[in-house]
Order: sequence, then structure tokens, then C-alpha cells
Amino acid sequence: MKTNKPNLKVQGIARLFILACFIAQALSCSKDKTTPEQAGPTLEFTAENGEYKVKMGKEIALEAKVTDATDPIYSWKLNGKIISTGLTCNFTGDKLGEYFVTFRVDAKNGSVEKQVKVTVLSKLPPEITMTSSIIAYSGLNTKMVANVLYAEEASYTWRLNGVVISNENSCNLNLTSLGAQQLTLKVVNADGEDLKVFSVVVLPAPSAELFFDDGRFRLSGDQSTKRLSIPLGKTLVLAPVISNISGTPTFEWTVDGAVQSSTTEFLNFKPTALGNYLITVTAKGTSAVAKVTVACVPAEGTYFRAAVTGSKAIVTNVFEFIPAPGQFTNFQEGSTMEQARVSVQNAVNTGTTAYVAGLGAFGGYFISGFDHSVTDVAGKADISISGNAFETWSEPGIVWVMQDENGNGLPDDTWYELKGSETGKAETKQRYAITYYKPSTGNTDVLWSDNMGKTGSVDYNTYHTQKFYFPMFITGNSLTLTGTCLKTTFLVGGIDVNPGFPWGYVDNFGDGSKLNFWIEDAIKADGTPANLKYIDFVKVHTGQLGKGVAIGEVSTEAGAAIDLNLK
Repeated sequence: MKTNKPNLKVQGIARLFILACFIAQALSCSKDKTTPEQAGPTLEFTAENGEYKVKMGKEIALEAKVTDATDPIYSWKLNGKIISTGLTCNFTGDKLGEYFVTFRVDAKNGSVEKQVKVTVLSKLPPEITMTSSIIAYSGLNTKMVANVLYAEEASYTWRLNGVVISNENSCNLNLTSLGAQQLTLKVVNADGEDLKVFSVVVLPAPSAELFFDDGRFRLSGDQSTKRLSIPLGKTLVLAPVISNISGTPTFEWTVDGAVQSSTTEFLNFKPTALGNYLITVTAKGTSAVAKVTVACVPAEGTYFRAAVTGSKAIVTNVFEFIPAPGQFTNFQEGSTMEQARVSVQNAVNTGTTAYVAGLGAFGGYFISGFDHSVTDVAGKADISISGNAFETWSEPGIVWVMQDENGNGLPDDTWYELKGSETGKAETKQRYAITYYKPSTGNTDVLWSDNMGKTGSVDYNTYHTQKFYFPMFITGNSLTLTGTCLKTTFLVGGIDVNPGFPWGYVDNFGDGSKLNFWIEDAIKADGTPANLKYIDFVKVHTGQLGKGVAIGEVSTEAGAAIDLNLK
């Protein structure tokens, strides 16, 4: 954790007392960002929705999952009495009713306990726990496996457009006609039945693709050549977004047609003269190719804008707001991109440093700028961005920064990520791209696919009933958002819990970094330091792809950036 010393304007003994208290606090809690204090144990239950059900006379295993516990001791209690001392408790439903069982972990690094509900019923019909919208690809096999609770001795019936296609707990789809088709699953046991209707959206089979990310959204079919910049004398690390290419491909790079020595996904490019350069990358063995124009602009500092009397600490301009789909995204048919931008600009204009934008699911973002350049002051935080995280609920957002390298006052140069505690870890996905598909009808889930071959949905719920969760001002059939995706950290245990990461993210409880960020943490595409002397623009995007049972999708809620040098 890094802290900034306050300006103490107290005289005499009071001044000395407060200063002494501050020093003591700094000595007790200030430590390097990379060595946060060890966290206590975390706990979740294996039950769907954090609740167990069992038929009278039957036995059910209550299972707890515990992580980060040092020398733990476990106990399960019912009515104050210990009934098990392991991670699993076998509970027999002797009498009808509701029971509340408490599981506790006592470890050297802390204790935690949670209560789980067990309901004993005379009848226990099956419950299908699957999302109602599915993506399938034309000409490719899609295997559907039933996810059903209380399915002992159950029978299964799958129907596609009314025709039975399987009586097993799974079915295989191989569809060729594009568009939506109806799939149903009926599950029957001795106590009853459950029926689920699925909308299967058939899309063209994905193909190998490369593209360069300029920090903005992409529409379906976008083949435009993006544009980046680099000041003379500095090195730009280029890396494409890799989509639907397995393994570790070999790449060929060219600069204005001249083949370069690099055969990896990274190219170090250091131009020796001002001007535009066309850079191309190809994944060998595929048809995937991407192009980017890199403008070599005057040396760093040429367009530096010093703060003057009247400069504001808070950002002044909002350039773009593109929320991802989500329950708090409410831009319906007829809305415009400008209306979305203005909604955040109006919040910023009030001078608030609190919440200004809910960004929706992964990748949703907004871009803002200062009326001056924010200088990197070594060893101290440079900007602050608030969120609304608390101990059991974080919705971490990734922070990116940009210099106005070409001096035109617009965020159209090169973005650099501010590293956090998860940078470089195997679970963290750099250059992760997700495509959300625009629904054709309202009150339905928003489907997505990603550049790693996975699919899923942002689920429509009963708490937020606007017609569309998708930002309907998007003119194409889909919206692709790119950025850094952090691992999912949801814990299920009666209520949704999403713990924070140690440091480096907006709307993240963390270890006490106090919502502060350091320009010195800016990194290039390969993770090496960017060594920026100042920045002009800030971008924040939702950094997790996850959803809770009851609370919905992770959606970063961010405040306006503040220059701490002027605060």
C-alpha cells in the first residue's frame, strides 16, 4: 500500500500529536503494494443458491469449500451442537421443516462462519438450473448436458422444434440454419417434473482472426485499420488480439512491407523518423491478418500541458461511454451514443468524485480527460478513482492511461494499462475480447462469445425490467469489447460474495490502497514499464466476467478521476 502525507496545519502540541499519530499509522499499515497482508480464510458452499433440499428419509451431503486457511479446524453445528468436524456433513432429513446449519472455520490466520439452510420436504421434484439462451455454431457439434438438481432416477426428454432428439441427460446439436431455434428439456422423477425452454441462436462458425485494439468498441464486420501513435525516441510494443487460434502460433510481422525478425505475438517498434508506418501481422497457417497504422509523433513532452491557476483536479471532459450489457444498462431503442456520453458528462460537471458511471458486464467503459497533463511524481499516487466496494463485494475495474501524444486534444493515441496485483498471473487474460449479440426481442438474456471459444449470457432478471439490457444505440448486430479480464472470484454461501483483489483496481475493496493509482504502474503490451512522464486521459472498464445467483453480473461502478497533485 502507498500513502500520501496529509498537509498538517495544526500548531504546537496538537500538531505534534497528530503528526505522531500519522507516523505511527503509516508505520503500522504502509507496505509495498506487492506484499499485502495475508488474507483470512474464505468459505463457500457447493449448493446451488446457497440452499440445500432433501427428501424426508434421505441423506444429503453438505459440502464446504475453504481456501486460504492455515491449519484449519472445521465444525458443523445444528441447534448449537456439533454434528460434524470435516468439510462434509451428512445430513439426514428425519422430519419435515427448515433447518439452519452453521459451518465454522478456525485457522491461525482468522476465523469465518456461515449458515446454510436445509429444507426437508415430503416431495422433491427436479429443478433444471440452466440459462435459457444458448449459442450454437452452424455446422459444428454442440453438446448440451442437463444440469438438474434432485434428478435421482429421473427421465429426460429433449425436443428440438417439437421433435424428440434424445432421452438421455444430454443431447447433441448440429444445426446449419442461422437464427433462433427452440429446444426444450423435460425432466421427470417420482415427485414431479420440470420443463425448460431454451432459445438456441445459431451463428456462423467462428474463424481465426487477428485485430489490433485501439481501446474503443468494435461493431460486427469491422475490418478497419486502427491507428496508434508513439513519440519519437520511444518504443511501442505491438500485440494483436488473437481470436479462435489454438496453441501457440508463429507470426510474421512487416513494417511498410519489410519483414521483421520477430515471430512471436509481440513486436518492438522504435521508429527513427516522424511519419506514418503501416504494420501488418499474420498468424502462419491461418488466414488471420491484422493491420495498424502507427504514427511517429514529436518527442514526449512536446504537447505537455502544465496545470495553471484555475486548472481542475477532477477530469473535465467525457469523450465516450459504452456500457456493456447489464441490468443497470438502460439505453433503449431510439437512444443515441451521445446521450450515453452526456449522461456521464453531466455527472462529472457536478464536480462529484463519487459514482458517475455503471459500466455493465465485462469490457464496458468510459473515457475521460483532464484540462491539463497529470505529472508522474515518483513514489506517490498520482490519480484517484472512487468506487462503491465493501468487504464482501467488489466489482473491479481496469484503469488505462494515455498521453495526448499527437497534441490534438483527443484520446486517439496509445493506451497503457496500469498494472495491478493480478498482472502477469496465469488466470489474468490480457487482450481478452468478448462479443455481445444484440437481441432481436426484448426481456431476454444477452448472449456472448469470446476470443477463446467460450459462450455465455448476461441474464435478464425480475429485478430490473427495462426491455433491453443491451445498449440499443449500438447500430450493428453485435458489440465487441476488449481489455484485461481478471479471474472470477464469486463465492456461493447463502448470499453472493465477490472478494476484492489486493491492489490496483477501481471499485475494489483490496488492502487499503485508498482508490489511488500510480502513473509509474503503466505497462506496455508485454508487461514492461511504459515509463510515462505524464498522462492526459483515463479509461476505466469492467474487469471481470462473472455473475451471481441473485445479484446479477459484475459491473464496475466508477467515479471521476482526480489529479492528486492538485487536490
